[in-house]
Amino acid sequence: MKLLKTLLASAVAVSAMPALAYEAGDIIVKAGIVNVNPKEDNIDLGGGAKAQISDDTQLGLTLTYMVAPQIGVEVLAATPFKHDVTLNGNKIASTKHLPPTVSAQYYLMDPASKLQPYVGLGVNHTFFFDEDGAAAHLKKSWGLAYSAGLNYNIDDSMLANVAVWKMDIDSELNDTGIDIEIDPLVFMVGAGMKF
Repeated sequence: MKLLKTLLASAVAVSAMPALAYEAGDIIVKAGIVNVNPKEDNIDLGGGAKAQISDDTQLGLTLTYMVAPQIGVEVLAATPFKHDVTLNGNKIASTKHLPPTVSAQYYLMDPASKLQPYVGLGVNHTFFFDEDGAAAHLKKSWGLAYSAGLNYNIDDSMLANVAVWKMDIDSELNDTGIDIEIDPLVFMVGAGMKF
């Protein structure tokens, strides 16, 4: 009788615990602050002159579809980023861009763990608009995107997230043959829900 009571009590306790596990078919939506931080000396103008592209911070959104308990497909989107181009400290141009990115992700921990570190590999497509000054026309860019992040599952549906991407974003200025290597690190801090 005592054994039966113990088993019943254990079953009730386990059923009351949140089911944190990631499962195939889960959808995870995260929103937060995203910073795009281009590498140094982005534009080589020749003769030792190098222009810089400023960083920018915007609102970001990711949507992940879990194909399997440890494999997801993520789409990264954001409000438009605006960057100034400076030469010797003087602004010579500005542009806006959107860098939608699709990545395959692998989650490293047991799907039931509260901590869910992951790595990803994907494709980035960046297009530029509202250019002015010397950046009168910038070509679209396709490139690889490498990512890593960490979800902390607060309960069965709520989570906190930090993530970083290294993106290959290269363009060409005004069909001049001048290459622009933005190649930024992209950082995101946010929160989300699992459906």
